[in-house]
Amino acid sequence: NKVLAGVTWWPHSGGRWLCRSILKNNSSVIETSLVHPWIFNSSDVMLDMDITAQVHKARSLPELKSHLNALKVSTDFGRIQGIKSYFEQIYTTYFDEEKDKTHIIGEMCMGSPIPKYFDVEGVFKAFPNFKLIHLVRNPVSSFNSFKVRHELDDDPVKVAGSWLALNAKIRTFFEINVHLKDQYLIVRYEDLLSDTEREVSKICSFLQLDYEEKMVSEIKERWGKGTSLKVSKQDKKLIKEVAFSELKNYNYI
Repeated sequence: NKVLAGVTWWPHSGGRWLCRSILKNNSSVIETSLVHPWIFNSSDVMLDMDITAQVHKARSLPELKSHLNALKVSTDFGRIQGIKSYFEQIYTTYFDEEKDKTHIIGEMCMGSPIPKYFDVEGVFKAFPNFKLIHLVRNPVSSFNSFKVRHELDDDPVKVAGSWLALNAKIRTFFEINVHLKDQYLIVRYEDLLSDTEREVSKICSFLQLDYEEKMVSEIKERWGKGTSLKVSKQDKKLIKEVAFSELKNYNYI
């Protein structure tokens, strides 16, 4: 009956608000940040090289190609074992300390202030029973937060491209791995705002948590609400053009 789960989100999409102001209010939840760097870095990033490019350059050296492949396979294996060990230690430590708790729900932001990939494949290889809530927000609404903080060069094209790539990576992983469909839940930030009780009930059902009224009634803060800049028509147009395909997948268009 013990559950290890996470909430993942693109920066400035309300993830910490959901975790700290809503889910943490459930009496069965232990909330912890799952911050191990292996959760966010692939083997290629850790090795600081592009395996495909290296193999291409080694076409005339079969032994070098074999060496590169062996290096990648062994590093992948070590990384997954490292994530597994990390999860197991979190699982044991928190549930031993809080024996009346049943859920660990970690914050797994896909990068802040600079977006980076969340290695969803590695997480599920390391812990096959993991459950993931994917919180999505319209990038037009998030753009103000990036601009105020001067992240991604205040560039609407970079912001939209990052939003598209990072969210698409999560979504397509579960479309391909249909056997994990019951371990994945998409929640739109806008729906969470407009009908909080309904969306929180849906999240509780997904996590096999008892819904508690205080999760909604005791919300004290909506993280990141203090931005007042207006998005220009030109910036909105650019964001929508760049992110069009993924905006459709989440019914924003």
